[in-house]
Amino acid sequence: MEELRRLLRKQWKKSVFGTRPIKFIPENSIYKHVTRQTIYTCLGHSAEKGLVDFIFDRAPKAFLITVLHSLPSLEIMSWFKQNDLDDKTLPIKHTPDSWEEDWGDEFFEEQWKFFATVFSTKEPFHDLEEAHILPFISMPSDPAQGFFGVVHQYVVHKDHIEPAPEHDISVAVKEIQAKEDAQEEAGHWQKEVKALRMMNQLKQEHIVHFITSFRRKRNHERYERYEHYLMFEWADGGNLRSLWNADPFPVLSTTLVKETVKQLLGLSMALDAAHNLNKTNASYRHGDLKPENILRFKTEGTIGILKIADWGEAKFHHEVTFMRPSKTTARYGTRRYEAPEIETGMKLKFLGQSPKRVSRLYDIWAMGCIILEFLIWLLYGVNELNRFLRELNEESFYQVTDDGPRKVAKIHKTVALWIEYMEQDPRCQPYDTAIGDLLELVKTGLLVVKLPQRGGTDLSDEELERPRVDSVSMGSNPKHGHDVTSFSNSNQLKSSEDPAAGGIPSLIVTSAENSTRIPVAPEPEPRGPSRCRAADFRERMQIIYDEERHESYWHTRHTPDHPPLDTPSAYLESSKSPQETGPRGEAELPAREKRTGPSKTLGVPGTAKINYAHPDLDENDWKYRKDNKYASTLFSSLKNDSSSIMPRVALSLHLCNACNDFRNQLLIPGFSVTYTILDLQARSEVNDCNLCRLLWRTFERHRTTRTPTVRFERLGSFLMLNNHDSPVLSIVCSPQENISPLDDYQSTHLGVIRHWLEDCDQNHICAPKNGRNSFRSGKIRLPTRLVDVGTADNETVRLWETSAQDTGEWTALSHKWGDHHFSTTIENLNSHKEGMKLCDLPTTFRDAIIVTRAMGRQYLWIDSLCVIQGPDGDFKTEAKRMEDVYSGAYCVIAASNSIDHYSGFLKDRIARDYVGMCREGRDESPFYICQNIDNFKGHVLDGELHRRGWVLQEHALARRTVFFTDYQTYFECGEGIRCETSTKLNNDVARFRGDPDFPHILSSAGQGEKILRYQELYKEYSRLGLSNEYDRPVAIDGLQQRLLRTMHVNGGFGVFDEGKTRGLLRRSLLWCRGADTPTLSRIRFPTDRSISNVPSWSWMAYIGGIDYLELEFGTVEWEDLQSPWSGATANADDTNANTAKITLKAEARHYDPGAALVEDGKLILDIPSESSPSTSLCVVLGKEKGNRPRELKMRYVLIIKEQRESVEGGDKVYARVGVGCLPGTCISESGIKVCIH
Repeated sequence: MEELRRLLRKQWKKSVFGTRPIKFIPENSIYKHVTRQTIYTCLGHSAEKGLVDFIFDRAPKAFLITVLHSLPSLEIMSWFKQNDLDDKTLPIKHTPDSWEEDWGDEFFEEQWKFFATVFSTKEPFHDLEEAHILPFISMPSDPAQGFFGVVHQYVVHKDHIEPAPEHDISVAVKEIQAKEDAQEEAGHWQKEVKALRMMNQLKQEHIVHFITSFRRKRNHERYERYEHYLMFEWADGGNLRSLWNADPFPVLSTTLVKETVKQLLGLSMALDAAHNLNKTNASYRHGDLKPENILRFKTEGTIGILKIADWGEAKFHHEVTFMRPSKTTARYGTRRYEAPEIETGMKLKFLGQSPKRVSRLYDIWAMGCIILEFLIWLLYGVNELNRFLRELNEESFYQVTDDGPRKVAKIHKTVALWIEYMEQDPRCQPYDTAIGDLLELVKTGLLVVKLPQRGGTDLSDEELERPRVDSVSMGSNPKHGHDVTSFSNSNQLKSSEDPAAGGIPSLIVTSAENSTRIPVAPEPEPRGPSRCRAADFRERMQIIYDEERHESYWHTRHTPDHPPLDTPSAYLESSKSPQETGPRGEAELPAREKRTGPSKTLGVPGTAKINYAHPDLDENDWKYRKDNKYASTLFSSLKNDSSSIMPRVALSLHLCNACNDFRNQLLIPGFSVTYTILDLQARSEVNDCNLCRLLWRTFERHRTTRTPTVRFERLGSFLMLNNHDSPVLSIVCSPQENISPLDDYQSTHLGVIRHWLEDCDQNHICAPKNGRNSFRSGKIRLPTRLVDVGTADNETVRLWETSAQDTGEWTALSHKWGDHHFSTTIENLNSHKEGMKLCDLPTTFRDAIIVTRAMGRQYLWIDSLCVIQGPDGDFKTEAKRMEDVYSGAYCVIAASNSIDHYSGFLKDRIARDYVGMCREGRDESPFYICQNIDNFKGHVLDGELHRRGWVLQEHALARRTVFFTDYQTYFECGEGIRCETSTKLNNDVARFRGDPDFPHILSSAGQGEKILRYQELYKEYSRLGLSNEYDRPVAIDGLQQRLLRTMHVNGGFGVFDEGKTRGLLRRSLLWCRGADTPTLSRIRFPTDRSISNVPSWSWMAYIGGIDYLELEFGTVEWEDLQSPWSGATANADDTNANTAKITLKAEARHYDPGAALVEDGKLILDIPSESSPSTSLCVVLGKEKGNRPRELKMRYVLIIKEQRESVEGGDKVYARVGVGCLPGTCISESGIKVCIH
């Protein structure tokens, strides 16, 4: 035995992975030392033959573990045989509770030395325990740090990679290091694994080969986390940049040029393969091509083999589109190599499309940058290349100039100068030299601003965009949608039927921005070529790389002068500057703000610069995060609560063969599977397979478009369906994460709610502190009346009238009244104060009392009980205190699933659809695929309760809210939204309303964000219902007051006035009738209301949804206007019926809509049936900036109409009737002073 122990110790290898070396026995060194004779020698010749055969055939590793560490071999191996354990069951991941043998702990610790990981290239994913030893025996070079991780060179022992190489090999191991949290790290790792697996399937020599991936568990005291790694072939030649630096003065030769062209051809072929995966035109876009991501593998030549690496920013697109919105999940790559359309946007094909679009052509531009740098190095060496890059001064290869509301992108002047100089080099003559043809390709095919008409795809326009039947174009009559009125002045503009008119329709006066897909009239195409698609790039490279060409094509013996040693300014003076539209196809593109780092600024004459930076506010862009750490704490707490009942779930015993594969591959990174609809439907009907049925039911729930296939893709803990933006299924690895909503309201469910609040109390700053509202100084007085809920055994509650000295904490109920009310009136006030029996109260109120008691709070505020209703009630007084009632509440209870006072909200929820299963193998834990019910927007924000106007204010003012819905309960505080499923949700739009100190977010926001957020808030509110339409200004007045205070501005009636910064007032006046609103209607305000005199220029004077004119920030020069708050003290909000000033003073002009050309203007009337533009005037609030002629610049106007026989101070009095945008040619120069009420 000692001899065997000595032989094993000679086989030790040290793993260099981690902070300290760990020894292991290489895989193939194990079996050559195990023979039957060796076993007999170690156990004694009296050992049973059956035990010896068992060890030899099934447990040689287990046997050697006992030998090497001097454990009782005979006892242990007999125990293994008796319990039917062998090497296949090793390593044991967790010490069994029943393992009471003295040697158990030591065996468990030492087993890992015989189970160093064997990486199989056939397995894309390896799941490792923290104790697993990694077979990396040396680390020859220093690690390299990147944005998303660090890359190490490791040498892997040859026994530990399959298929086995002849020698130990070097590999690149990338550790993913997310900048934010563990879930971001896991998500980025899964996405990159998916991209790398797809790249391997392309079998392209010029894409770095992906070997495998692994994640390694790290155990913490309270929770588990994982480290994530990727393994690639090692590039022994570094990258393209290091090649250039290593050979600063390349000697140009036929061989060198041929090698270069051949490698560039290989890169073009690889890119073409990634951009065009199959016949459906699905694609991968790399998104971060640069010399550092082109790796070099040494060969006998100078260049070696070049391969594209780092697909971490790659984005897969299952379906082709013309161009993709910037919200696509691939982040933008390195600034220097980004394409101009990232900044300037794309020409729109339909109204309402995002102007910022991304496509596969992004990669083509980056290749143009890389090849140009390559050519400069080839011709002039690395010093001149570095000089070229210095002259770019960290900028991109393009530059943008402003031209009114548009931005013009063109090749950077430094790039254009170098190309122009190189064209004069005899070695760069197109058609005669390879370098010349490469330069011509860069100039006319790669570094080209103008894009092909269909973007990065070869599909036809008809295949890309099939027009909808409800689409309308300028000048046509729509069959559906909005009322459209056409103005025509026969003296000014001829009918489109007149040939002399050139087919120009008259100005369209439309309801608003159309929600249907209305095509945008195509703009004139600039001259010159368009940027190549990947297939064109490859074809042109194939033409260049023709080995039959004469040697002079590859290399001319002429030696030119170097470029000017000074900055190229001298050459520039003697050269013609690049034109904005010329042979390189530079194009005018829709305007976007110039990106200057994290914020965007705009100079305003006479004022400080304004920060127009703003987030992308998308109400549908939700972030899903499984908070397992919190879930572990929560359920540990519930287990200790004797009254709590934990859910029990069952595993499915019926899976078909296809679903067995689904189950076994689901947890592999990048998992996706595609079925035909017919196949999935047939399997769900014929097979007794629970998973088939779940997948089919899921597809049926979310079917929105006609598609022949169903594709499920895993992203983190969720499954996505086809191209849906939100998950449809979730993967639950522990029933503690709540597979089914809890229906035992008296115990477990209420315990979860209580834990949410206690966690927020201890770890956040959302709860009111000591009866104070942190939004403003001063102690909050208790509401005038509260319901004293007593204790759980009380059968009655009472209405309590408070005094200024009283203290306490209360909850507040947000609910829908319905048709039948239970309320306090003058007649029953005393009775309610004496006491109300619980059995007499409506179910919704009783449920609110149960929840309030469970929260440990004594008081509850319900509007219909705590505010005296009726004509002799005190609603008018109490309405002014709503802000303090909701913002001072310990928590707001939102009965989102209750339709009235009597329906209640503590009721059984809709059952969650799920299937439980377990992967094959020992020690595999069960997991569950569940219907995703984490839909806060659908269940709450789009629910029946939130369609009421008052509720928006209640929601925003609340510091925390518990929402009861038909599917589950949600908890919202300043840190996000928690679900019963242990998911945590975040959305940038919802975060604004969920701000516990609403609208504190605006205190540090840029001007652009402030404007967009208040506009979104008012647009939403305008579409909500009110029992009394005249409450429209009152039901949001609390929020308006807070907005004014936070933004430090004056205003009222939904309008903000910042004084010197003119844009805020004028943008808030440029609201318009919504696209979904056929007409607005004027509200008649009773004279006894707190707000009864609302001006026509305020949207609060109307019923109906509104939008705002979308004006690009920084592109408008604002005109003079006097508001009611001009010269007032900041934060003025005077909406009192008796004292409010409601007059706007401005200069009005006549206008002629018939003078507009096609697409050059629109008017949006508030009440189309009552308004006629021919008898109205316009007030210019702003005009377009830029160098266009005055008559072509857009004016943004209010449309006003005279109120007859009304005069104020000699000025005529007018009312607003609409808004619009008109070119200067439509508006007269002179005007008159007017007052607008």
